[in-house]
Amino acid sequence: MSISTERMIARKEILHGRVLHVTVDTVEIDDGQGGKPKTATREAVWHFGACAILPVTDDGKIILVRQYRYAAAQPMLEVPAGKIEHDGENPAECAHRELEEETGFSSDDIQPLGYVYTSPGFCNERIYLYLAKNLKKGHQHLDEDEFMNLEYYTPDEVEQLIDKNEIVDAKTIANFQKARKYLF
Repeated sequence: MSISTERMIARKEILHGRVLHVTVDTVEIDDGQGGKPKTATREAVWHFGACAILPVTDDGKIILVRQYRYAAAQPMLEVPAGKIEHDGENPAECAHRELEEETGFSSDDIQPLGYVYTSPGFCNERIYLYLAKNLKKGHQHLDEDEFMNLEYYTPDEVEQLIDKNEIVDAKTIANFQKARKYLF
């Protein structure tokens, strides 16, 4: 069996917002077997992407932020993160900006750890993951509508919080997993 490919042949714009672009697309599917192409409908969410940073203090503590998440209807414990502001923004620049905005720390030692797709079945959002060390204390620069608390945990504590479903944010779990070899 081969992998099929899909090509958009028609698009209906549903929403073009500040953060998201939503479309309903008609696609032609090539089954890769030489059969007659089929068509299907795909609802898709388009996003510039984001970055997520796992900041580690000199004494080995991981800085997480606790903030209320409207769509989840609950406060969540997460790594600092933020959206890429425009198409073409360098994810590393986003990481530096978001680290300082959300935590008040900066770093010249931010290491890329790769990226993850949040929900590739319907969304193209790619989150670039980073590890930040050698932190320098500064000041938070939260947006007007952002409210968050900083919390400090050892890697073992973060692992326990994940195991107990007290950390359920996918980008945080992925970022922690990608950074594990640098933490233990």
